Amino acid sequence: MKQNLAIAEFPSREDVSEGAIREQLARIVESAIFAQSERLSRFLYFTVETALAGDADQLKEYLIGTEVYNRKPPYHPNTDSIVRSEARRLRNKLKEYYDSDGKGDPVFIYYRTGSYVPFFRRQRSIPAIRVAAGRALSEVLVEELVAQAAGISVLDQIRDVQIVFEGTLRISRLRTKPPASGGFKRTPSASRGNLKPSECA
Repeated sequence: MKQNLAIAEFPSREDVSEGAIREQLARIVESAIFAQSERLSRFLYFTVETALAGDADQLKEYLIGTEVYNRKPPYHPNTDSIVRSEARRLRNKLKEYYDSDGKGDPVFIYYRTGSYVPFFRRQRSIPAIRVAAGRALSEVLVEELVAQAAGISVLDQIRDVQIVFEGTLRISRLRTKPPASGGFKRTPSASRGNLKPSECA
């Protein structure tokens, strides 16, 4: 079941091309870390090529033991753990490689625990990730500034319309307001300066 799960998750050729995988395989086996590990290089090469040929489901312990480690019948994987122990060494070597020489390599080759099927994915270097993250952050900030500017502009327009509307409303109210009734009208003859002394008594 574990093998079938691994096969189902095997990446498509659109994700990583065969050419890119083979170039990465050559980089690894020619590196200083793998130069002194002929058997691990054979393990890596055999499993990668088998997977690329579409036979990843055939990568069992028995097949690797006979093809890579020259185990002859009667070979019993239950009593001879060569493949399991070498698989652990290979995972450790690959980790060592990608932590040093392979940091900037474009393709990442790895094996999951309990599986002899290699997996491939594209690897992005730390500088490239930082550049992409910085670019994404810049785009977000620009969009936010544009959105804020647009929001302020709309608010200003709404405020201007409101001021004009209120002013127009006040003017129309003043024009339609009826004159006050019962008010005292002062005439020139009724002013205090025109009154006779006898009238002021």
